[in-house]
Amino acid sequence: MEFIKICMQKGILLIILIFTFVSYSIAQDEEERDKFNYDVSLNYGIFPSLTSDENKPELFGNLISAEYAYFFHNRIGFRTGLSSITNLEGTNGFYSVPLMFAYRSKVQRDFFIGGNINSFGDLIFQLILGLIPKHAEYNIGLNMGYINPDNNLGLVSYNGGPYFKEGFLTQNRFYTSADAGLRLTYRIYRFGIVLSPSVSYVLTNNFEFYSEQGSNNGYSPDWFLRMTIGLSYRF
Repeated sequence: MEFIKICMQKGILLIILIFTFVSYSIAQDEEERDKFNYDVSLNYGIFPSLTSDENKPELFGNLISAEYAYFFHNRIGFRTGLSSITNLEGTNGFYSVPLMFAYRSKVQRDFFIGGNINSFGDLIFQLILGLIPKHAEYNIGLNMGYINPDNNLGLVSYNGGPYFKEGFLTQNRFYTSADAGLRLTYRIYRFGIVLSPSVSYVLTNNFEFYSEQGSNNGYSPDWFLRMTIGLSYRF
């Protein structure tokens, strides 16, 4: 049985190596030319505020977006779309449109096998990662949007004490932020799995904290993180 298992493992490894070589040889020229100029994607993620002071309240929402990008032959392009942020305190609807300049790197394949390989499964996993072409995209620009406020504060209590009103309020319906981000894409032909972190600096002072106790009154978070994962299609 052990002999059969070893033979099967060697057979699987041989098939993967042949497939890797053939796939790389056929696709390399196409990828280097960056044949596909259009990119559409659906993404889901989080939208938390960023602060270095642990005593400051945090604002957190969920984000879903549909995005469209066009790239010229020099790999410079633009990206836009529509984002919806939900479950964000003080809002009953938050929509924004990105207007981003973008630059994407050449498609790369990395067949270096490093680190600790403790099993046959680890080896297969690294070979598969090397087989998948990948590239990075850098973008910078603005997000402009509209917020439908929900300024009905809830009641909170600390350590069994009395209840009082506390939370974030929307002070400005119109939203503008300056954004910079990165999109990392693992491609499978025209499809891709995208991981996209970016930071937003809010220019319009949209959110303000209020507490009947007076703690942190007037605090307005300026920095936010957009972290999404999604599926893309290029054509």
